[in-house]
Amino acid sequence: MNKNSLSVAVVGHANAGKTSLMRTLLRDTEFGDVADQAGTTRHVEGSALVIDESNSLALFDTPGLEDSIRLQHILSRYFTDKSVDGIERLHYFLAHIADYPEFEQEAKVLRALLSSDLIFYVIDLREPVLGKYRDELQILSYAAKPIIPVLNFTAQGGDNLAQWKAQLARLNFHALVSFDNVHFNFSDEIKIYQKMQTLLADKESLLQKFIVQRQCQWEERFHAASEIVANLFIESACVRFKTANTDQEVEQTTLKLQQVVRKAENRAVRQLLKLYQFRKEDLANSQLPVEQDGWQLDLFSVDNLQEFGIKLTSDIAKGAGLGVAIDLVTAGMTLGAAAFTGGVAGALWGVKKRYYEEIEAKIKGCRYIALNDVTLQVLWLRQLKLLDLFQKRGHASFDKIDYQVSNSGHLLPKNWSKWLRQLRSHPNWSSLNKNMREAEDSKRQLFADKISSEIVNGLTKL
Repeated sequence: MNKNSLSVAVVGHANAGKTSLMRTLLRDTEFGDVADQAGTTRHVEGSALVIDESNSLALFDTPGLEDSIRLQHILSRYFTDKSVDGIERLHYFLAHIADYPEFEQEAKVLRALLSSDLIFYVIDLREPVLGKYRDELQILSYAAKPIIPVLNFTAQGGDNLAQWKAQLARLNFHALVSFDNVHFNFSDEIKIYQKMQTLLADKESLLQKFIVQRQCQWEERFHAASEIVANLFIESACVRFKTANTDQEVEQTTLKLQQVVRKAENRAVRQLLKLYQFRKEDLANSQLPVEQDGWQLDLFSVDNLQEFGIKLTSDIAKGAGLGVAIDLVTAGMTLGAAAFTGGVAGALWGVKKRYYEEIEAKIKGCRYIALNDVTLQVLWLRQLKLLDLFQKRGHASFDKIDYQVSNSGHLLPKNWSKWLRQLRSHPNWSSLNKNMREAEDSKRQLFADKISSEIVNGLTKL
């Protein structure tokens, strides 16, 4: 181990969440084995968080301490006629491990303790303080290494928090942190490293460098994710397909548009999964089965619109379930050919200057088909919900990611209508159109940056 690097042993009772902690800190859903039964981890497994080309933070996952009561009883019988430190008891035990083959797993843990700079003691807060946990803490103290108790499952074990804090204080463990491996909070992770700084004064500057690096990585990931969502929104709001003004042609073009947008959203979701290092399998299959590169339940579903609390109150608006605006001259509402008559056409004729091409196409017997406001609302809201879920999801979570639920907690931006008006006047900004981005790439990027900032600011406030 490089003298400028750090090594941490992750220890605790069987099934307390040691491997889950490793997965979350490493952002690796594949590290180790996680299961409900005790003793899943049978060997010491390690991985490292790279600080720079010459420094790293090495983490070592250890087997669970399964019989700490008996182990403590054995250790306490050593040197009864002498005054010795606990570390000497551990060395003596390991030197005579052949006499205790049943403690093979515990011996691996003890060796990891003695060879590491610091110890994370993972506590399952769902469990009350029992005698076996007191003995575990006593054994850990023998190693004469800094110990940070990590309180896991805080969302479910809140009732035992005060009891555990009191017990830890009695054993002089005060540098504890709350860190739920499933309900992730990045600020809690930073607190772990800050506690390490307190306990390892000689490594303070190295750990500060690491903290800054982790914060930068987190912010860069967040901004990259917001750009993915922003670009999907621009691509979808700017897309439009031209079609002949017949029912058959309109229907075929509508289906093509829906397929193109589905694929675009699918690509964006996969990009987000990769960015946050989650798997396609983490998505809720019952809600979002992936078949032939498309979402089976998608933003063109009327049920999906209603799930997001978008009310379809009028006969015209109910047609929005198709997710298509026929005739952009109608300012984005879905109207059938029969509806485009008399008073409706007259009331909307004031937008003729902005939508000159669309009006001209209609006169010549053609139409432009695009996504309507309602569908774009769903696209926006559920992508924000997905991004919010990724920000708060630990890599040890087994729960499926379901972002098609009502009451997402996200609101439309104040400039929503203004955004749509601007975007619909720039079809060349969408790669989903045949002739995309013929000009004004810089303006498109500025618009994407504006939307990305709105996303970051909005989610940060939640």
